[in-house]
Parts: sequence; C-alpha cells; structure tokens
Amino acid sequence: MKKMTTAELEEQVNQWRRRLTEAGVWVLTGNWGGKGGIARYKGRWLVVIDRNLPPAWKLRLLQTVAERLQAERTDNAGAPDNPAD
Repeated sequence: MKKMTTAELEEQVNQWRRRLTEAGVWVLTGNWGGKGGIARYKGRWLVVIDRNLPPAWKLRLLQTVAERLQAERTDNAGAPDNPAD
C-alpha cells in the first residue's frame, strides 16, 4: 500500500470536511493550542481541529465523526418516531 503524501492527505481532509459540513456537522478550524477533538453540542456533532495538527490526525478526527454519524443513522433507522407507542 502506497503511503499518501501530505498534499494527498490535505485533499482527503478537505473532502471529508465538505462531506461532514453538508451532513450538518460543525467543523471548526483555528489555533486551539495544538489540540483537536469531537463533541456533541446542542444535538449536533462538533469537530475542533487545530490548523497545525498533522494532516493524518485531522483526517482521523473527521473519519471518527463520520463513523459515529453513520452509526447513529443506522441505530435510528428502525426506531419508532414515538418510543411511547
């Protein structure tokens, strides 16, 4: 398996960022003290990415949120709208 270049990783990061933003995830990029993370805020997923993180870390954060979002959709696919029924 070929190792991805930094430019290829950055392109992957940008693609994932666009997809997640379109899916309603807030993606915040800035100077966060070299940190990044994921959280739920007011019912929506939030991804915080320090712009100085290595591209591989950025990509992994975004992929993790995508996995959780997919798991939520799968869990809720067959759930009734009103659980009291």
